[in-house]
Amino acid sequence: MRAWVLGAAALGLGLAAAQGSAAGPATGAATGTGAGVYTEAQAAEGAAIFAERCAMCHGKQAEGTWEVPALKGRFMANWGHGTLAALSDYLARAMPQFAPGTLSQEDNVRLVAFLLKTNGHRAGAKPLSADHAALAGITLDAVPAGAVK
Repeated sequence: MRAWVLGAAALGLGLAAAQGSAAGPATGAATGTGAGVYTEAQAAEGAAIFAERCAMCHGKQAEGTWEVPALKGRFMANWGHGTLAALSDYLARAMPQFAPGTLSQEDNVRLVAFLLKTNGHRAGAKPLSADHAALAGITLDAVPAGAVK
């Protein structure tokens, strides 16, 4: 019985540690999207890519349809406090739906910048890096109510 309890406790600690490492760096030095992690130019480039490769399904204003989810408002809440690496990885793996994996990592980052802007996250002075480790250190912050139009 005692071995079972100790084993269960070790398993619980292992799962907690795995969840902690998946959330970002253990140093606590993670940056949030509220810090302005992309540039206006990146968001504009992302808007052009979105118009060409994404709007046909997600709508011109990322509003979605009855078949395809909107990419603003509730969309970011669904990714709440995840990392930009996770969002970028999803785009790389699953989008665009008709040709998954065909966008470059740089284009995926431009799309992430567009999605951040569309969802009320402010731009900053430094461009968002396409480096996976850098993206893993940036978490999605909540935006104030009414910030998404």
